[in-house]
Amino acid sequence: MKIYASIKDKTWNFDQIEENGHTRLQDNDQQIEYNFTPVGNNRYMLLLNGNSYLVQIIKTNHVYHVHLNGDYFPVIVEDERARQLRAVVEQGAKVDGEEILTAPIPGLITKIKIREGDTIQEGDGLILLEAMKMENEIKAGSPGKIKKILVSEGMPVEKDQPMLLIG
Repeated sequence: MKIYASIKDKTWNFDQIEENGHTRLQDNDQQIEYNFTPVGNNRYMLLLNGNSYLVQIIKTNHVYHVHLNGDYFPVIVEDERARQLRAVVEQGAKVDGEEILTAPIPGLITKIKIREGDTIQEGDGLILLEAMKMENEIKAGSPGKIKKILVSEGMPVEKDQPMLLIG
C-alpha cells in the first residue's frame, strides 16, 4: 500500500510492506523497518531501523502531532485512497466560477444527500460512494449552491467522472 507523509511543504511517499509479522516502508532503494508499541498516555516506543525512541503522538482529525526528542512535528499521513479523496475535495475543477466535483475513485453511488438548488457549506456531506466494500463520504470543499446533480443513487462511476456542478 502506498503511504504519504507530509511535514510542512515536504512530502515523502513509501510503499508499506508487511511480511512475516514485520512492517517496513520502502522509498526507492531505501528500506525503513519500524514498530510502534503503545506504553500509555499517547506514548509509544518506536523501533526504527534498530534504534529505539520514546514518542508521543496525538491525532486530531488527519494530523498526527508528534513529539520526539524534544522536537515537535505536525505530520499528515495518508494512504492513496485518502489522498485522492482529499485532492478532489480541495482542488475540484473550476469552470467559469463553478466547481465540478468528480469521483475520486471508481465505485457505486449509494446515497445522494443533497438536491439541486441546495446551499451547502464547507464540510457538508454530499454523496456516499461505495468502493472496495467501504463507504466513502464525499464532502464539500467550499460553500456554494448545487446547480446540477450528474449522478443517481445505484449508479456506478469511474474515477474522475463528474458527479456534481456547484456554483
